[in-house]
Parts: sequence; structure tokens; C-alpha cells
Amino acid sequence: MTKRIVSIDILRGLAVLQMIFWQIFDFFSRVDIYTSDSPYFVSMFNMPINGIGLALFAFASGASLYISVIGRLERKIRIRNIVFHSIKRYGGYIMLSLVFTTYVFGFEIFYVWKEAVQGIGFAALICAILILFCKSKWFFAILGVVFALVQPFLRALLENDFIAINYPLEPASLGLVSGLVSLLLNSTIRGFFSLTHTLPLLLFGVVLASILFGSGKKRVMGTSLFIGLIMIFSALIMHLSFNRIDVYMWSPSYQIGFIGFSFLLFVLIEYLLQRYGEGRIADFLSLFGKTAIIAYLFHFVVIYKPLSIFNAESLLGQPMSFLLTVISVAVIYYSCKVWLLNKKGFFLKIRKLFGMN
Repeated sequence: MTKRIVSIDILRGLAVLQMIFWQIFDFFSRVDIYTSDSPYFVSMFNMPINGIGLALFAFASGASLYISVIGRLERKIRIRNIVFHSIKRYGGYIMLSLVFTTYVFGFEIFYVWKEAVQGIGFAALICAILILFCKSKWFFAILGVVFALVQPFLRALLENDFIAINYPLEPASLGLVSGLVSLLLNSTIRGFFSLTHTLPLLLFGVVLASILFGSGKKRVMGTSLFIGLIMIFSALIMHLSFNRIDVYMWSPSYQIGFIGFSFLLFVLIEYLLQRYGEGRIADFLSLFGKTAIIAYLFHFVVIYKPLSIFNAESLLGQPMSFLLTVISVAVIYYSCKVWLLNKKGFFLKIRKLFGMN
């Protein structure tokens, strides 16, 4: 059961493809998908069209994380070694984000915890440690709901003059201790991809994976369908009554709603795989799922950064922007395919270069 699960790869592939497609379109087009340009901005949910991908990516990451940790436990790897591996891997994501974000956007974006890789990396590290000490899907589900509901109140506690002056959100001329405290607050509560924002999504990905481990396919689909419908219904009630869905504020209704959407999308993917089997579309999406980080970094470093350097962003009309986006996605796909075929050799050369054999 510890082998790769095609439906999870497809789910992650859909998430990263949806994000990079619309972001690349935004790089080229005069249309701004992040403010008020319909239909790219969904005003009803205060959400850009690629906002769906944020939740899907975090949810799928949680499912993959559970499969990875349980697989190591089944191979009788010591807990301390799994902890060390998790720190090295997911701490490595944070360090990768530091270098990548500083180069592409500037250090401030990293400092305010506004980049996806650092947020997913930190939440995955915490999630991995939780999995080692508790296997109950009920624990992860309850913890996920609690985090989703209380995170706005935790954020509100930090909105006072003392915090604003001594530990501001933005980088400031502070001492080392003050700067580290500010960074800690950003990474846990204040930042767009803070722990309280991303962890609930990963925790419910863990719930899905734990159901996959403990049930047959039909029961998994039935349970996932039930959870998805309950979460979607709850989010809509919240949205229409007291807590409007808002991606930018990571409202509880947004988190709960898109957790439900993720479960329903998983059910649809599993149904289509069982009915029609794997085909070219499944292969296309699963490859993006297997190389999600590479695809995500590629579209910023190779497309966004050069456009930014030469002041060539947001200059084109929609038809040409769509055409260039499709071409860009094709280039990224084949680049990821080459990477997947050659990554073992690449890492072997790196190990030899640094004398790690």
C-alpha cells in the first residue's frame, strides 16, 4: 500500500497545473486575475481563479506525506530516523524557498511567509511528526477543523500596537531576537501560507490517506463522498450566514469548503480511473503530480523572472496570452518528463561531486 497512488498523483497534478496555467496567463496578459477582472476573479468567493489550486495542492501534499511516513514505519525504520529525514526533506523545502523566493521576488516575500513552498514545507514537517505519534483519522480531522475555526481569532490577537511596533509583519530594522520572533509569528499565524492556514488542509489530506490504508476502494469512495458533501454543505451555510468565503483571508469557510471540494474531486478521479482506466490524460496529470515542485519552480524562474527583468509582464491581449500559456505548459511538461527520467543520475552526480558516496 506504500507504492504511489495514481489518484493522489493526479489530484496533485491538477492542483499544480491549475496554478501554473493561470499564473502564466497572468504573467503575459493585461488581465489581472487577482483583483476584479471577471471571469478570472470570482467575486462571490473573493478568489482568483487559481485559488482552487492552493487548497488542492496542500490537501494532496498531506495525503502523500502520510503514505511516505507510514511506508517508512512499515519498513521498520526508527522513529528518530524518520524525524531526521522529515527535518532534512521539509526543512530543505523551506531553505529552497528562501533561495528561490529571494531570487525571484525578494527576501521580503519569504520573511512575510507568502510563498507556497515554504508554507507547505513547514506544515508538512509538523504534520509528519504528528503522524508518528498518532494514527487516528479522527484526531487529524478534529485537529483540522479546530485549526480552521480558531485561526482568525489567533490572527486577531496579534493585531495590536505592541506587536505592530516590536514585532512587525514587514522586515524592519530590528534586533536579531525581534526579527526572529516576527518571522516565527509570520510562519505560524500571520503569513499568507502560515501554519494555521495550510495545516488544516494537509491534515485532511492525511485523513484521506488513512482511509485509503484502512478500507477497500468502494468504502473509501463512499466515505470520501460523504465527508466531501458534509464539508461543502457546511461551508456554504457558513458563507451565506456568518463567514463569507475569502481566499485572501483564509476564512474558515474557505478552508472547510475546499477540503470538501478536494474529497469530491478525489472521488471523481477514482471513479473515472475505475471506469475508464489510465490513459493519456491520466499520464499527463500524474506526471505533473510527480514533479509538482519542479513545475512550480520552473514557471517562476524560467518564465516570470525574465519577463520581470525586461519589464515585459502583462503586455498582451487574452488570445495571445492563452496561446503562449499553452506553449509554456507544454514546455514545462516535457522538461518535467526529462527531469523525471534523469533525476537519479543527477543526484548521483551531485553526491559524487561532494564526495557523499
